[in-house]
Amino acid sequence: MLYRFAVRDTSTAIAELSELIKEKRPPGVSVSDFLRALFETCASQIGSNPSENEAKKIVLARGILARKQLELAEGGSLSAEEMANALGRTRQGIDYLRREGSLLAWRSTQGKWRYPAWQLTDQGRLLSGIGESLKALNTRSEWEAVIFFLSPRESLDRKRPLDLLRSGRIQDAIAAAERHGGHGTY
Repeated sequence: MLYRFAVRDTSTAIAELSELIKEKRPPGVSVSDFLRALFETCASQIGSNPSENEAKKIVLARGILARKQLELAEGGSLSAEEMANALGRTRQGIDYLRREGSLLAWRSTQGKWRYPAWQLTDQGRLLSGIGESLKALNTRSEWEAVIFFLSPRESLDRKRPLDLLRSGRIQDAIAAAERHGGHGTY
């Protein structure tokens, strides 16, 4: 049952959940649909009046599922080596871009850096405006930045900052990042 993962530390839970998803997801079912169905099934088993402990487990499970969805969004992620190969740089060069805030990455449950694939164009180049948007966003939380780029915003006519960058509206994406400014303004 999903809740036995919720009581361990988050990194271990995410790693184990990732393996279970690979193992249990039926062919032809998207990861998002699988995760949604899994959560709904678990929530319905608990019912409408969970105990405080069950409620905490539900919240943790939702967080784990949400993180997994972010990790898999828009083509998933690349290792530092894969990103280096895609951009024609060394792994050290990729690490430098990440440290200076020009490239977004998060640490995996194994402690390795993972780079969202959506930062690359179809031609395998770094998407214009990513670095400038990250700097304007001014956050130390890689997950806040991922959520920022992937979330539709009312102020952008329900478009995502990522969509703006892809359509060449770099200054609009940077302005949205400045408005967001580390406090989540939509």
